[in-house]
Amino acid sequence: MSWIEKIQEAIDFIEANLLETVTIEMISRAINYTPSAFQNLFSAVTGYSVGEYIRFRRLSNAADDLVNSESSASVSVSVIDTAFKYGYETPEAFSKAFKRFFDCPPSKISGNTRRFNPIKISYKLQGGFNMAKNFIPNLLKVDWSDAQRQNEFVNSVVSALAALGENLDYDYVCAVSGSAFRTSFSMPPTDNNPDNLWNHGNYHVIHTPYIIAHTFKMLGYEMSQHICGNYDFDKKLIIDSIDKGVPVITLEGVINCSDACVISGYDNDGDVLLGYNPFMYINDDHNEPHDDTGYFRKSNWHDVNFAERKQGRILIIEDKGEKLSKEDIFAETLKLIKRLISEINIAPGQFNGVAAHSAFANTLLGCKWSDNFAPYLNVMCNYKQYLDRQYAVKFFYDNGRADLAGYYEQITELCRKLSEQIPQDFSAADMFSDKEKLRPYFDTLLQIADIENKVAEII
Repeated sequence: MSWIEKIQEAIDFIEANLLETVTIEMISRAINYTPSAFQNLFSAVTGYSVGEYIRFRRLSNAADDLVNSESSASVSVSVIDTAFKYGYETPEAFSKAFKRFFDCPPSKISGNTRRFNPIKISYKLQGGFNMAKNFIPNLLKVDWSDAQRQNEFVNSVVSALAALGENLDYDYVCAVSGSAFRTSFSMPPTDNNPDNLWNHGNYHVIHTPYIIAHTFKMLGYEMSQHICGNYDFDKKLIIDSIDKGVPVITLEGVINCSDACVISGYDNDGDVLLGYNPFMYINDDHNEPHDDTGYFRKSNWHDVNFAERKQGRILIIEDKGEKLSKEDIFAETLKLIKRLISEINIAPGQFNGVAAHSAFANTLLGCKWSDNFAPYLNVMCNYKQYLDRQYAVKFFYDNGRADLAGYYEQITELCRKLSEQIPQDFSAADMFSDKEKLRPYFDTLLQIADIENKVAEII
């Protein structure tokens, strides 16, 4: 059932229960939607909030009752009776709302006064192969337009939860998720393993998997994580979530090269997915025309990178979970931060934390390459991890840890230096022909490693 049909189902439920206590939670349960997603969709489709719709319909029915009472010889309805019938606690409150809506008191209402009639939604799609399409409108765009906020996973979480009514700040999510503290670097090429390639996806969240479940727990949501497998099963997971008005996040695929995609809809019975990801704007990575909603369209989304190599993940956002206190959130996140800094190998084939800083630095000075493009691109991709360090500062100050905030102020400044030592715009490829020109970058990486060692010692 499409989201348009769901909103009509909600309207029908309201109409059947206008004389009862009707809450957003009750309506949401009746149509199997989350309350926040339902509210957003209702407003987008009808142009009214749920509360406005209920109030306008009750006042219109109340007006009809009063007019019909005046024209009937056998029935007499008072303003007091009408007020109580339509859920107002006092006649005064009813009269005030009535006058504000109709611009006249209840005693002056006439049959010619405007009414707010029940909304009926008609949606007709003709042509094509009669395949199902459904999407959640107006998700926050996920792109790289903000040069300081480029984390695909964090932006996807912010976008997906905004569709559920959460007003989240990138900076806070980046810190509380652990993303501001993660560093990952693939085992570099060696003489014994010369075919080991540069991994331009070092910054992907899948290399520090603890972060994924932690993020949703800290934000108060339950989440289930599924490794890509059977196409029909994976497609149904996504369709069922979209049909409930809840976006899906995929990792390691759908759009080529992507860390995370936020999936906002489907077409052709789920054979085509819709959504946002920064690589949707790069022809080499996604050359399929965008949907008329503005979202990407992705056919053959269950491809080799996503499914056959068992790299892809599908994150299904479930109901709201336990709401943790600020103190508990900070305590849990501190534990995660220590692991992210201290553990050498969190995921197979990857250095992590302090070990990743050193591996990255040593590879720049010790690895051989014949083409400057690969190591330069790797530096720019890895820099995304260092860019997020700045969001640790406010997080620590807000939680009363000025000592840790001070360390991350130093790290933030060093990360800024990295972007100056090797510009992030492919303008300095010649540096990669002379290892000594890379030495300042090497030294700065090791300084960051030294400071994060100190951080780990005092957490």
